[in-house]
Parts: sequence; structure tokens; C-alpha cells
Amino acid sequence: MPASTCPRRLSRATRARGLTARLLAVSMCMGLLITGTASASTTATGGAGCTLVPTSGTVSREAAGRTYHVNVPPGLPGPSVPLLLSLHGALQPYSLHERETRWSTAAADRHFIVAYPSAGAGLVWDADQRSADVTYLREVVKDISGSWCVDPRRIHVEGFSSGANMSARLACDAATVFASVAAYGGVSPSFTGSPCVPDRPIAVGLFHSDGDLISLPPLAVAHRDEWLRRNGCPATPVTEPGVPVEAAVYGPCRAGVEVVWRVYRGTHFWPADDNRTDIANRMWNFFLRNRLP
Repeated sequence: MPASTCPRRLSRATRARGLTARLLAVSMCMGLLITGTASASTTATGGAGCTLVPTSGTVSREAAGRTYHVNVPPGLPGPSVPLLLSLHGALQPYSLHERETRWSTAAADRHFIVAYPSAGAGLVWDADQRSADVTYLREVVKDISGSWCVDPRRIHVEGFSSGANMSARLACDAATVFASVAAYGGVSPSFTGSPCVPDRPIAVGLFHSDGDLISLPPLAVAHRDEWLRRNGCPATPVTEPGVPVEAAVYGPCRAGVEVVWRVYRGTHFWPADDNRTDIANRMWNFFLRNRLP
């Protein structure tokens, strides 16, 4: 897809010189169910009068004047449960990201709520500081937490490609809302010059593939190193033997957080087959380890 088809708000990236900047602009423009009986209403950390009654599969709701979709599986144990926001890549409908990641299936198996917000015009996330998308995603969390019993210390976000850039922006701008964030196939949201100043050290999981020609691996390494500096992490990670490329954990960093780094053999697109299972397991275990202080 040519960069010229990108929405106008990405022009800042294309004004930067060089092949790397043009490829980043393409990255930012690409990225390219369950029904059950109701459980008992619960009052808990999620707020007085909240419930864990399931939805009928993935259903649409509205926050900040925009649509998002949420899946609340049946049989969730109380008193409150984690919430995961899952952000699609550019030009992807939420439903494609839901099918590729299989987070709705994982939500039923691992007992959490998953929501699929949608980017605005052009289906490209605006990862600039304090963007309207930051406000929208905060409101999605508020809307879900106002109805269902969400544990406020276990609200997490993951994203792919443009959605990965956006999830990292939430680490920068909404670290008091999100306990930890994960990103696959993305780069730093500060690449275009937009600042990243988190309110606290925050755990970040960065996942990439060695053959990514959209979000180039050197840009992913630079993004990782930014978070190592921000979080005051040790320079030498704990590495995992026996993986085809690389799996490492940097920590403990300031305030006990960590930076997870995992590289797959593959391209820009969401991992398939065994790697699909691997990334889901690693992301979820990363979320479980890193709750809001």
C-alpha cells in the first residue's frame, strides 16, 4: 500500500527524510461469542452495583461518541476480573484483529473481559501525545468499568502495528489507568517527535518479527531501548534458551516493573500457528505479573 493513501494526520512522519521514515509512515497506515447463562451480579472493586453477567458474544457499545466492541464471557468468577483492550492494526476492522488474535477465546479460558475499540477516520490510530484516541480509550475503560466488575489494578492493553504504536502511547499518557501494555509489530510513538512522559515506571512487553519490512526491526530495538532508559532497567537481560530468535526479560526496573522483549521468525503480520499460541501465552502471563501499584 503506498504511503500516499495515509490519512493527512500522518503527514508529520512522511515529512521526515529517508527511507526509514517513509517505511514508518506505511507502518502507521497498514497493519494490515460466546453465549451463556448469566452469573450473579456482584459488588466489588469494579464499583457498587456492577455485574459479571455475560454478553451474547462480542457486542457493540459506545464511548466518547464512538463505537467499540466488548466480549464478557460466561462464568466469570468474582468479585472482579481483568480487562484487556485489544487494538487493531491500521485499515483493519476490529473483527479481523479479534479473529487473528483469538483474544475472545482466551478471555473465556482465562476469565477476563476483552474489548476491541476502533480507530477513527481511516482506521488509523493517532499515537500523538494527548490525542483524541487517548481520550476515547480512557472512556472505553470508564464505560466498561461502570457496568461490569473490573479490577482497576488489572486493566491492560495490547496492540498490533498502528495499534501497537497506540498501546505504547497509552503507556506514555495513561500509566495511571493501564497496569501494563504490550505491542506487536510497532515502533515508538515518539518517533515523530511527540513526547512520551509516563506518570510512573510501567511494564512494557514488546513483540516483533525478524522479517518485518513495515515496522523495521532496528526501529523496534530503538523502541525497546527507550523503555529501558525510561524505566531504569538493567542493561543485561535474563534470556531464554531454545527459542529460534530471541526472548529476554529486563528487570527488575524502577518500581519493580519489567520490559519483556520477544522476537519471532516471521513478517509484519500477527504470528500464526504455534507462534500465535506463544504470543498469547507470553502476553497474558506478562499482564498477570504486572498489576497497577
